[in-house]
Amino acid sequence: MSVAVEVSPYRMFPARLTRRERRSPSLVRLTFTDPSFAGFADRGYDQRIKLVVPKPGGLPLREFPTGPDWWSVWRDQPLEDRAFIRTYTVVAVRPGAEEIDVDFVDHGVTGPGSRFAIEAAPGDEVIVFGPNADFDGDAGGLEFRREYAGAATQLVVGDLSALPAINGIATRLPADAEGLICIDVPHAEDARGIEAPAGVDIVWCVTDRGDDQVAAVRDWLTSYGPLATDDARTTVIDDGAVEAYWEVTDPKATMSDTPALSAWIAGESSRVRDLRRLLVNDFDVPRGAVCFMGYWRDGVAGS
Repeated sequence: MSVAVEVSPYRMFPARLTRRERRSPSLVRLTFTDPSFAGFADRGYDQRIKLVVPKPGGLPLREFPTGPDWWSVWRDQPLEDRAFIRTYTVVAVRPGAEEIDVDFVDHGVTGPGSRFAIEAAPGDEVIVFGPNADFDGDAGGLEFRREYAGAATQLVVGDLSALPAINGIATRLPADAEGLICIDVPHAEDARGIEAPAGVDIVWCVTDRGDDQVAAVRDWLTSYGPLATDDARTTVIDDGAVEAYWEVTDPKATMSDTPALSAWIAGESSRVRDLRRLLVNDFDVPRGAVCFMGYWRDGVAGS
């Protein structure tokens, strides 16, 4: 009698850094390689991964826990020894070449991810906790509401930390999609790399020239018109003292009607809060039609 083997939606991929590319003044792309990436699932959109990098002077990655309870084992390790774990969006997956690309915002050496992106040398080891191609169910890790991609007007807003996810969303929108993609970046040279269907406007708000992203979104919403009434039944909120602001739609729930507007908002936590107030309070955008995600918090070295 055969015994069914449970396939996990995510798995550990040990890898090495093989290439570094400066994409813009604020963005660095790292390419990681390992034969195991032949089994890395390319689900696109805003697919999240966990990246494990060693702490200088801490435990080597060969001692990183890999069992089903790896998270709790890692949490129990001494803080000064345990490896850093940070969340990123995978930019490109090339199973045939056994490679993936991940973009890092260059904050200098203020955080472990940014420091690794700047200082790591080819051959340095990492562990990627990512989607398993052998799993054929809904693995999670995606917040963009794909079911509304061709049925609702799209509003996609973020900063440089959200650029990889925005690019993943934009490239998978249907050809007849309509809406706005609005991205806040520090420098004009950072405003690159997004292609979207003809009906989706792309607006870059550049900090150096004093652009106001919230005002740009407000102007677009004003021109868009009425956005129906609130439907909060499908909202899950996590607003802890440590984690950044996170309010996303329950993937198992659906709204009673397809919303006129489907929005995905990500970036610095206080900006996400400002945009939430704008959409929900000022324009009555249904909360069940919006994902608000604070990827990072100003003043906290999390990258």
